[in-house]
Amino acid sequence: MNFINIQDNLLTKEECAAAIKYVVGTRRFDPDVNKSYSGYDYVNLMERGDSFQESFSDSPLRPIANAISKLKDFYYKKYSELSTIGRWNTDYVRLKRWNPGYHYSVWHSEQTVNDPNRLLSFLIYLSDNDAYTEFRRHRNVRTKAGRGIMFPAHYTHEHRGSICKKGLDRYIISGYYTF
Repeated sequence: MNFINIQDNLLTKEECAAAIKYVVGTRRFDPDVNKSYSGYDYVNLMERGDSFQESFSDSPLRPIANAISKLKDFYYKKYSELSTIGRWNTDYVRLKRWNPGYHYSVWHSEQTVNDPNRLLSFLIYLSDNDAYTEFRRHRNVRTKAGRGIMFPAHYTHEHRGSICKKGLDRYIISGYYTF
Protein backbone atom coordinates (compact mmCIF):
# COMPACT_ATOMS: atom_id res chain seq x y z
CA MET A 1 0.00 0.00 0.00
CA ASN A 2 1.57 3.29 -1.08
CA PHE A 3 -1.09 5.73 0.24
CA ILE A 4 -1.19 7.56 -3.11
CA ASN A 5 -4.79 7.93 -4.24
CA ILE A 6 -5.43 8.71 -7.91
CA GLN A 7 -8.87 9.77 -9.12
CA ASP A 8 -9.73 10.53 -12.71
CA ASN A 9 -12.57 12.72 -13.97
CA LEU A 10 -12.79 14.96 -10.92
CA LEU A 11 -13.18 17.81 -13.40
CA THR A 12 -14.18 17.82 -17.05
CA LYS A 13 -11.81 19.36 -19.60
CA GLU A 14 -14.32 22.21 -19.94
CA GLU A 15 -14.27 22.86 -16.18
CA CYS A 16 -10.46 22.81 -16.21
CA ALA A 17 -10.34 25.28 -19.11
CA ALA A 18 -12.96 27.54 -17.48
CA ALA A 19 -11.03 27.62 -14.19
CA ILE A 20 -7.76 28.47 -15.98
CA LYS A 21 -9.43 31.20 -18.07
CA TYR A 22 -11.15 32.69 -15.03
CA VAL A 23 -8.07 32.75 -12.80
CA VAL A 24 -5.74 34.01 -15.55
CA GLY A 25 -8.27 36.71 -16.44
CA THR A 26 -9.09 37.92 -12.93
CA ARG A 27 -6.14 37.28 -10.65
CA ARG A 28 -2.53 38.40 -10.50
CA PHE A 29 0.08 35.66 -10.62
CA ASP A 30 2.87 35.92 -8.06
CA PRO A 31 6.30 34.81 -9.21
CA ASP A 32 7.70 31.85 -7.32
CA VAL A 33 10.77 32.63 -5.24
CA ASN A 34 12.40 29.56 -6.76
CA LYS A 35 11.50 30.53 -10.32
CA SER A 36 15.10 30.21 -11.46
CA TYR A 37 14.89 26.42 -11.26
CA SER A 38 11.17 25.71 -11.26
CA GLY A 39 9.80 28.26 -13.74
CA TYR A 40 6.38 28.62 -12.17
CA ASP A 41 4.16 31.30 -10.82
CA TYR A 42 0.97 30.94 -8.85
CA VAL A 43 -2.27 32.44 -7.58
CA ASN A 44 -3.44 31.68 -4.05
CA LEU A 45 -7.07 30.61 -4.34
CA MET A 46 -7.30 30.03 -0.59
CA GLU A 47 -4.82 31.38 1.90
CA ARG A 48 -4.04 29.95 5.32
CA GLY A 49 -6.94 30.74 7.66
CA ASP A 50 -9.44 31.56 4.88
CA SER A 51 -12.84 29.92 4.63
CA PHE A 52 -12.93 27.09 2.09
CA GLN A 53 -16.53 27.90 1.10
CA GLU A 54 -15.89 31.62 0.64
CA SER A 55 -12.65 31.08 -1.28
CA PHE A 56 -14.45 29.00 -3.90
CA SER A 57 -17.75 30.88 -4.01
CA ASP A 58 -17.17 32.29 -7.52
CA SER A 59 -19.03 30.15 -10.03
CA PRO A 60 -15.99 29.09 -12.15
CA LEU A 61 -14.18 27.92 -8.98
CA ARG A 62 -17.01 25.80 -7.53
CA PRO A 63 -16.06 22.71 -9.58
CA ILE A 64 -12.56 22.92 -8.09
CA ALA A 65 -14.02 22.99 -4.56
CA ASN A 66 -16.17 19.97 -5.40
CA ALA A 67 -13.17 18.12 -6.84
CA ILE A 68 -11.07 18.82 -3.73
CA SER A 69 -13.92 17.61 -1.49
CA LYS A 70 -14.42 14.43 -3.55
CA LEU A 71 -10.70 13.69 -3.45
CA LYS A 72 -10.59 14.17 0.33
CA ASP A 73 -13.77 12.17 0.99
CA PHE A 74 -12.55 9.22 -1.08
CA TYR A 75 -9.17 9.26 0.67
CA TYR A 76 -10.82 9.43 4.08
CA LYS A 77 -13.06 6.45 3.29
CA LYS A 78 -10.16 4.43 1.90
CA TYR A 79 -7.90 5.12 4.89
CA SER A 80 -10.21 5.07 7.90
CA GLU A 81 -7.19 5.46 10.21
CA LEU A 82 -7.49 9.19 9.52
CA SER A 83 -10.53 9.28 11.80
CA THR A 84 -8.34 8.62 14.85
CA ILE A 85 -5.76 11.38 14.45
CA GLY A 86 -7.79 14.44 15.32
CA ARG A 87 -9.10 17.33 13.32
CA TRP A 88 -7.50 18.33 10.01
CA ASN A 89 -8.49 21.00 7.50
CA THR A 90 -7.56 22.52 4.18
CA ASP A 91 -4.56 24.81 4.69
CA TYR A 92 -4.27 26.67 1.41
CA VAL A 93 -4.88 26.08 -2.26
CA ARG A 94 -2.92 27.45 -5.24
CA LEU A 95 -3.28 27.41 -8.98
CA LYS A 96 0.26 26.97 -10.34
CA ARG A 97 1.40 27.67 -13.88
CA TRP A 98 4.67 26.36 -15.30
CA ASN A 99 6.12 27.96 -18.38
CA PRO A 100 7.16 25.69 -21.27
CA GLY A 101 10.45 23.95 -20.58
CA TYR A 102 10.20 24.21 -16.79
CA HIS A 103 9.15 21.86 -14.01
CA TYR A 104 9.63 21.59 -10.26
CA SER A 105 12.82 19.57 -10.49
CA VAL A 106 13.89 19.40 -6.84
CA TRP A 107 13.04 16.28 -4.82
CA HIS A 108 10.97 17.43 -1.85
CA SER A 109 8.28 16.51 0.61
CA GLU A 110 5.61 18.91 1.83
CA GLN A 111 6.13 18.52 5.56
CA THR A 112 9.05 20.75 6.55
CA VAL A 113 10.47 22.58 9.55
CA ASN A 114 8.47 25.61 8.41
CA ASP A 115 5.28 23.55 7.86
CA PRO A 116 5.40 20.67 10.39
CA ASN A 117 1.61 20.29 10.60
CA ARG A 118 1.07 19.27 6.98
CA LEU A 119 -0.63 15.90 6.85
CA LEU A 120 -1.70 15.36 3.24
CA SER A 121 -0.89 16.95 -0.09
CA PHE A 122 -3.12 17.05 -3.14
CA LEU A 123 -2.72 17.95 -6.79
CA ILE A 124 -5.42 18.37 -9.42
CA TYR A 125 -4.11 18.61 -12.96
CA LEU A 126 -5.90 21.17 -15.13
CA SER A 127 -4.04 20.60 -18.39
CA ASP A 128 -3.05 17.61 -20.49
CA ASN A 129 0.70 17.30 -20.70
CA ASP A 130 3.12 14.56 -21.47
CA ALA A 131 4.47 14.91 -17.93
CA TYR A 132 4.43 13.24 -14.52
CA THR A 133 4.55 13.77 -10.82
CA GLU A 134 7.54 11.58 -10.02
CA PHE A 135 7.80 9.84 -6.66
CA ARG A 136 11.20 8.68 -5.49
CA ARG A 137 9.90 5.46 -3.90
CA HIS A 138 6.55 4.98 -5.62
CA ARG A 139 5.26 4.82 -9.16
CA ASN A 140 4.98 8.03 -11.15
CA VAL A 141 1.61 9.62 -11.84
CA ARG A 142 0.91 10.98 -15.34
CA THR A 143 -0.63 14.44 -15.49
CA LYS A 144 -4.05 14.47 -17.12
CA ALA A 145 -6.67 17.21 -17.08
CA GLY A 146 -9.25 16.44 -14.40
CA ARG A 147 -7.08 13.89 -12.56
CA GLY A 148 -6.41 14.39 -8.87
CA ILE A 149 -3.94 12.75 -6.53
CA MET A 150 -3.65 12.81 -2.76
CA PHE A 151 -0.74 11.49 -0.72
CA PRO A 152 1.00 11.91 2.65
CA ALA A 153 3.00 15.11 3.03
CA HIS A 154 5.83 13.25 4.78
CA TYR A 155 9.35 12.30 3.73
CA THR A 156 8.01 8.91 2.67
CA HIS A 157 6.45 10.57 -0.38
CA GLU A 158 9.29 12.69 -1.70
CA HIS A 159 8.39 13.85 -5.20
CA ARG A 160 9.07 16.28 -8.02
CA GLY A 161 7.62 17.23 -11.37
CA SER A 162 8.83 16.21 -14.78
CA ILE A 163 9.24 18.44 -17.79
CA CYS A 164 6.36 18.72 -20.25
CA LYS A 165 7.71 17.08 -23.39
CA LYS A 166 5.12 18.87 -25.55
CA GLY A 167 6.45 22.33 -24.58
CA LEU A 168 3.09 23.53 -23.23
CA ASP A 169 2.07 25.62 -20.25
CA ARG A 170 1.18 23.34 -17.37
CA TYR A 171 -1.57 24.16 -14.85
CA ILE A 172 -2.07 22.42 -11.51
CA ILE A 173 -4.16 23.05 -8.40
CA SER A 174 -2.16 22.19 -5.28
CA GLY A 175 -2.98 22.29 -1.61
CA TYR A 176 -2.55 20.73 1.78
CA TYR A 177 -4.48 19.35 4.69
CA THR A 178 -2.99 20.20 8.06
CA PHE A 179 -3.65 19.55 11.74
